[in-house]
Amino acid sequence: NNFPSIPQLEIHEIKHAPKIFKETCEIKWDQSSDQVRNFVRGLSPYPAAWTKVADKVFKVFKVSVVTSADHVESSDEPPGHILTDNKNYIHIKTADGWVALQEIQPEGKKRMAVVEFFRGNKLNTWSSET
Repeated sequence: NNFPSIPQLEIHEIKHAPKIFKETCEIKWDQSSDQVRNFVRGLSPYPAAWTKVADKVFKVFKVSVVTSADHVESSDEPPGHILTDNKNYIHIKTADGWVALQEIQPEGKKRMAVVEFFRGNKLNTWSSET
């Protein structure tokens, strides 16, 4: 029970985090899958990371790194390329793999799971802007 004491920083030495603007919340798909996942986690629930799909803004609240799927091993698609079955998943290519969107909020709609989104909507295979 003998812990070393560590003095706290003085007020003038403290560095504050930079202000977050909407422009800085856009997902950069040319980053690694882990970087994208951590970016989304850090901005969820507010202000929320976002991306554009076919000129529509989607806020993204939760993603996971895709580790096993047919297109993971053999894909020469550019970062931002979207694959979907229009039923269960939306996978987006990153610099080193794929991420699966899990919770999204389409423009003008409420926050929902991807499966719920597909109950009333469809996506074509588009490329997201990087």
